[in-house]
Amino acid sequence: MLRVIAYSLGTLAWVVIIAGVAVSIIVGIGAATVLTRIGFMVAGFMATAVYALLLLAASRLIYLLIDINDNLSQIVTLEKKKEEH
Repeated sequence: MLRVIAYSLGTLAWVVIIAGVAVSIIVGIGAATVLTRIGFMVAGFMATAVYALLLLAASRLIYLLIDINDNLSQIVTLEKKKEEH
């Protein structure tokens, strides 16, 4: 279940990147002056980058925790086998 959530967060991050860049360009083109065009585009790109990085970081953190759990389970299994012999 956690792998599905992590994968979904990663996918959502890429969707946010694509949509954010597209919306930033569209809003930037529709702005009145050159300065506002640049401002809207830069602000849109920055907001997109921050939000996408947060989603990607959450996804990778979940994967990391899953891997830690798997590794700890393997260590416990190996230690139990050593105690039996």
